[in-house]
Amino acid sequence: MKLGILTAFDNYHKYYIRACDDLGIDYEIVDIIAPDWLERIQKSACNGFLCRPPSKFQERKNMFDEKLYIIHYFLKIPIYPSYYELYLYENKRMTSYWLDLFGFPKPETFVFYKKNDFVKFIDEYSGFPIVVKSNIGSTSKGVSVVRSRQQAKNIANKVFGLINPKLARGYTSIKTGRIIPFPSWGSREKHFVIVQKFEKIKWEWRVSKIDDSYFSHKKLLVGDFASGSRKKEYGKAPEKLFFMVKEICEKGKFYSMAVDIFETEDGRFLVNELQSLFGQYSRDILYIDGIAGRMVLKGDKFVFENGEFNQHKSYLLRVKHFIKILNELKKSNHEN
Repeated sequence: MKLGILTAFDNYHKYYIRACDDLGIDYEIVDIIAPDWLERIQKSACNGFLCRPPSKFQERKNMFDEKLYIIHYFLKIPIYPSYYELYLYENKRMTSYWLDLFGFPKPETFVFYKKNDFVKFIDEYSGFPIVVKSNIGSTSKGVSVVRSRQQAKNIANKVFGLINPKLARGYTSIKTGRIIPFPSWGSREKHFVIVQKFEKIKWEWRVSKIDDSYFSHKKLLVGDFASGSRKKEYGKAPEKLFFMVKEICEKGKFYSMAVDIFETEDGRFLVNELQSLFGQYSRDILYIDGIAGRMVLKGDKFVFENGEFNQHKSYLLRVKHFIKILNELKKSNHEN
């Protein structure tokens, strides 16, 4: 067994390296960004590739999607996480379409590609404030609470151009600069707008699944946002949310997925985002009564198992799962 570890612009692939070292798995680091990336992939003789796509700039994410498409569809080499979930990763437009397609509850969302459609919506919508989201961007970066029609029309002019789309400057709410924050011009997006109904929430649940391990915690509000607040409350999510995540992963055939779910003030549960790769700021991501562990499905109930399952920011669990998948594929190929 030999795994390929694809590099990205950041150094996140180091967690795959540490996991493979711990497990004694042979691996090769492959620079998928290099001009001769395809030749390197074809010469690698790896059984599969571990991937962590970039999440800061749309152009870099598009590049990864294109190359992973070739690896998956033409070269028929397995990828972890799967190509399908990585295509949804940091793609809020596609995530919205996917959730609608399979009927999962989510905040009411609109994606506009024509200025006239967006302006008409602004003029007729009576539910301000609204939420404007960038297609890419982790935590609450790229999310704006827009409280007036005039503010929304200013965004329309930036995104679609004041008089002509060729003059569109683009829009971003993402800031950069530690001392004096200023707009991250390189993150500007043009020619589309994602609008979400503003929901009053108590908190946001994150329920994660890797293989047959489930984890959960609350993300608490700071101002209007829970995502990115880093204020957490550990504990078991309501049972129905584990079953919802199980169904989402079964519908999408997802290997590794964090599902962020709003719990509204009036008691509804709405899927906010799907992230196949997610941040981890603590050693473990589920604690019950101060004890680390995971939830597993036994029969018709989710039960708690104590232990440490999130080493190397949960990448160890992902590598173990990928090895399991590759061994099952090998066995199936031999039988056929």
